[in-house]
Amino acid sequence: MTKIYQSLAGLILFTLFTGCTLIGHKPPPDYTETQTTQHSQSDLDEVMRYYDSLRNKSEQELTEEYNYADNHYRESIDARQRLKFLILLLLPNTDFQNIRTALDLLENPPQQTETTPDMTAFKNLLTLLLKQQQTAGLQVQNLSAKLRATEAEVKTLQNKINAIKNIEKNLMRRNTP
Repeated sequence: MTKIYQSLAGLILFTLFTGCTLIGHKPPPDYTETQTTQHSQSDLDEVMRYYDSLRNKSEQELTEEYNYADNHYRESIDARQRLKFLILLLLPNTDFQNIRTALDLLENPPQQTETTPDMTAFKNLLTLLLKQQQTAGLQVQNLSAKLRATEAEVKTLQNKINAIKNIEKNLMRRNTP
């Protein structure tokens, strides 16, 4: 699962950097468009810096950060704060990791939440990746259940084979004078 999260983080960073380079190739926008672009870049930059800062924290510090975010960011109408909480929910190897809650936060924001087009695209990408991860997790569970059932069937068949071998041995012993 950690490889999935590493891939997710890499894809997010790749998308972020690719988007930033593409923005540089556009013709000069008008003033209001420049403000929106700078604001959204700073929003995404802030969220990514927050993710980087989390990687250096101990388990106890992460738990404290989660508790704070759960109390202050979960119902926030600020998209950055909600994304910070979402990132905490997606951290691998933590007690509070919860993909279902993260998806719910992404798909059901408060009505007053205002996001920039870049933040919306970022949230859509995360939603897609989380749905795929959730589907993959369900497939792993189904395959694991099938494997357990097959192993039980193999064990039953092996027991039957052993019983038949024992019957054959007993018959051979009886027939030998």
